[in-house]
Amino acid sequence: MKSKFSALIVAIFLLFSFDASAQQTYVWDHYKMSVELPRGFKVTKNTDEEFECDGKGMNVYMYVFEDGDVTAEDMHAATRKLARELKFDAKDEDYEVDYNGFKGKYILGAKDGLQVMVCGLINPLNNTNFFIVIIFEDGDNTAEDEGIKILNSLENHQ
Repeated sequence: MKSKFSALIVAIFLLFSFDASAQQTYVWDHYKMSVELPRGFKVTKNTDEEFECDGKGMNVYMYVFEDGDVTAEDMHAATRKLARELKFDAKDEDYEVDYNGFKGKYILGAKDGLQVMVCGLINPLNNTNFFIVIIFEDGDNTAEDEGIKILNSLENHQ
């Protein structure tokens, strides 16, 4: 009985260790901004204007624009406009974002059988504002939860 209990404890420890190590930090070099994504993502673009990563069943794209005069309402309108330009079917209205100092809106929708999250964020620490587009290739039911985890993981290292 004691060995079964020990084996259960080891299994639980390994499960939590695996989950913790399942994420990896990726850094947008130019902006010293990091994002947590599942291990195995490949950075395909890391420039002063774009940061893109591809992973199994998911793609993450971040595009920047610098304008210190952008208000929260401007960003909300720009996010809605981007969603219309992408011509995807929005599932709901937009949602407020306020994570680690980043503020903005996101919209979750679908296009061509893919789940798409579009988010516009203002970084109040500097003039760097950006859009994040997350595409879930597998039509995952938990796409919104996964997208929010990614947004929650954003950090500024400046």
